[in-house]
Amino acid sequence: MARITQERPLAGKVALVTGGSRGIGAAIARRLAGEGASVAVTYSKGADAAASLVKEIERGDGKAIAIQADAADAEAVRNAVERTVRTLGRLDVLVNNAGTIIPATV
Repeated sequence: MARITQERPLAGKVALVTGGSRGIGAAIARRLAGEGASVAVTYSKGADAAASLVKEIERGDGKAIAIQADAADAEAVRNAVERTVRTLGRLDVLVNNAGTIIPATV
């Protein structure tokens, strides 16, 4: 088990950031990784951005995975959680960052 230090207070923890491949979600994922967490990020369409973020985190000695999952699809989200736990061993932090639009007539 990773030792928690002041510099890396999230060492040994696992975070899942929905909509984490770009924008605010990517910034959150970078910060969590910088604090020592292993990070799973979901993306709907931005596979290249997600892969780039994972590589960036890994270059900084972090651990990250990218998972394709539409946040509007409950089954896809459930599968993302299960894959996070299966791959990274646990889930401690969930950041619900993904935005969804449900079209409706006003």
